Amino acid sequence: MFEGFLTDSKMPKEEYEAKLLDLRTDLIRTQYKFKEYKRPMLLVLTGIDGAGKGEMANALADVMDSRLMEVKTFWEESSEEAERPYYWRFWNAMPMGGKLGVFFNGWYERAIRMQIEGEEPEAAFVRKMEEAAKFERMLALDGAVIVKVWAHITKKEQKKRHEKFKNSKEVSERANWYYSKYDKITETAETAYRSTHTEFAPWEFIDCTDKRYREIRFLQIILDAMKKALDGLLPKSTTADTNGISFPDRLAGIDLSKTQDNYKKELNSLIAEIKPLAWEAYDKGLSTMLVFEGWDAAGKGGCIRRLLRAVDLRLSKVISIAAPTEEELSRHYLWRFWRQVPRAGCISIFDRSWYGRVLVERIEGYTPPPVWFRAYDEINDFEAHLSDRGMMLLKFFLHISAEEQMNRFQQREDTPWKQHKITEDDYRNRDKTPAYYDAYNEMFFKTDTQNAPWFVIPANDKKFARVQVLKTVRDALIKKLKNNDK
Repeated sequence: MFEGFLTDSKMPKEEYEAKLLDLRTDLIRTQYKFKEYKRPMLLVLTGIDGAGKGEMANALADVMDSRLMEVKTFWEESSEEAERPYYWRFWNAMPMGGKLGVFFNGWYERAIRMQIEGEEPEAAFVRKMEEAAKFERMLALDGAVIVKVWAHITKKEQKKRHEKFKNSKEVSERANWYYSKYDKITETAETAYRSTHTEFAPWEFIDCTDKRYREIRFLQIILDAMKKALDGLLPKSTTADTNGISFPDRLAGIDLSKTQDNYKKELNSLIAEIKPLAWEAYDKGLSTMLVFEGWDAAGKGGCIRRLLRAVDLRLSKVISIAAPTEEELSRHYLWRFWRQVPRAGCISIFDRSWYGRVLVERIEGYTPPPVWFRAYDEINDFEAHLSDRGMMLLKFFLHISAEEQMNRFQQREDTPWKQHKITEDDYRNRDKTPAYYDAYNEMFFKTDTQNAPWFVIPANDKKFARVQVLKTVRDALIKKLKNNDK
């Protein structure tokens, strides 16, 4: 397939210099306009070894403001990266809105290499291409500009260029390896190209035989992509009218009358049981993420504090989610949660979470329907990456009655050290209880999965809720450690 894209184009020096002058002016002007764009541009620059990818990136830096560019080369994984899901390294490298991120090889390099080496079955490669396409679609629908460039030369041309390095043993060995794998690399890349060439993240093929033609075409691709974004021509998502659609009423089936006897004895026993389990999980590199959602004043903070007694603070981190910062707003909303994915064996506890997109952002109208509607799939995909990496993900929803919530609001008003917990917004949100009720049930229906389950905890009795949360964590740790030993 790639051979059909080869143009054998050659560009005279005079034409090259004239076009470069025009592009230089247009690119820098457009880049400064793009600086105000709400999302970044991501350039995946990959292709045949020896095609000149490094020279192409350098040409870009020569004509554009390098302060608005970030170049990332994804070579061998660091220990920090290897302990997390594969895509963590790409989320972590995501530039701010208005900037250009140059990702050498990007998220394709490892999948293509493993396929070339025969390290995985064909089905695994297909799945990774599907993951790449979903990742790109998610970012593109959020406004990110994704440009993927495949730099290509013929096998004959590659050999000719590699001859220049024959006196360098290290470079020559690498060059010989790529030359020996040329046909397999091309075949695998063509499969990846077909699988991931979409309206959200199209591939651009560049015949790199002539260096002048290569550079001009490359710069034109970047310029066209920025202009397309600034003109509002990127794909946008739509959603059907969801009014009138009902979901199973999971909250209605929760018995809120449950109470806890022998609270201190039960709590202390669970703490004593969980401590060694948490250390064993650390020793075996098994990470845990715990999510706490629920009604205002449902007792999330109290459950988290008791849980922290059971896990060493050196192993755990509590992330309290508030309104996003300006830095966070300039990226996809999942960026700030990907950055909090724990290292191997550690525990991240989220007081509120990524579910804010389908809860408060939805109810308060901060996020339009097409955006929060597609978030269910984005969330399920995020959580699938976590579970595929072997992480244990438990999601707790603390449920209380409207009467109990009002009692707790009044208690906070009357207790000096709790008054900071109550605001006018808490009372205002009670008027939106029916909307939140529907949003919660839709959330359970669409995101309660085998590897990322929801546990709806009756919390009218705070002590009962705390014990149930710790019991659930204990049982899940025992099961996870047992399965890991098989």
